[in-house]
Amino acid sequence: MKLAVLIALLGLANAWWCTGHMLVAHIAQQQLLQSHPAVYNFAQSILAPLNGDLTHNIANTFTETACWPDDIKSYGLQQIDPFHYIDKPYNPQGMTTAQIPLENVIYSITNFNETLTKPIEAPFEKSVALRFLIHFFGDIHQPLHCTTLFNDEFPNSDNGGNSFTIVYDDDVNELHALWDSAIGMLEDDLPRPLSDSNWEYMDQLAAWYTGNYTRNDLELELSYDNVTVWTLESYTLAVDYAYYGIQVGDRPSPQYVETARQIVMKQIALGGYRLADFLIEALTPMIQIEELFK
Repeated sequence: MKLAVLIALLGLANAWWCTGHMLVAHIAQQQLLQSHPAVYNFAQSILAPLNGDLTHNIANTFTETACWPDDIKSYGLQQIDPFHYIDKPYNPQGMTTAQIPLENVIYSITNFNETLTKPIEAPFEKSVALRFLIHFFGDIHQPLHCTTLFNDEFPNSDNGGNSFTIVYDDDVNELHALWDSAIGMLEDDLPRPLSDSNWEYMDQLAAWYTGNYTRNDLELELSYDNVTVWTLESYTLAVDYAYYGIQVGDRPSPQYVETARQIVMKQIALGGYRLADFLIEALTPMIQIEELFK
């Protein structure tokens, strides 16, 4: 199925690091432009107050800002790290009674959405909220952002696969990174601001992912519009696939890689569709209110 195209794409860039997050956002952007351009334009207007120097001129578009919540970590703002994930314990050996921390990605999406949709004039706060929401829709569809393993080897957890060492390549040597890199398919971060050729590449990636996992293919998953359910889906994928068929210190087998890549492609497409649908629901009433006062 379009094998030559896939091989060409994999050759262009090997990157759910920044490129993966941008791909989720880019799929959502294309969905909005096709069906709800007013929602896309309104989202761009919400992002605008922080464009430019405040986001180092690398997060001025809907697609590029998907990486901004990770960008700020490089400037020492790491206090909000727990907002990016939810540590649901995978506890096959009964090693822990640990509770899920209250500050997690579900909490974050709920609260940033309240900020985004609050009927007040708050351009800075709403711009920040939207940027985080775009990013979090990538995070919750990465299975190891919703799971952490407790067993004999990791009695205090493997930190969502970050402590689960594997053999893959020079940049990927633990399980979480393997999945963040889309199993090596999206391993290289594209320089931002994106060049014309890299915008074309993002278009190619979005077409490939959504062509293989269309809205019709994901009709059942798209009928679930609850954030908690989405994290449970990712948790189940982690248990059934991310942690299955691999041991600490292993090199992933060809079968593991093939299966995992299909899961990643599905999750990125699904994340993009859900982000578009989420913004349609959140922003349409705001657009309607604004129209009344024109």
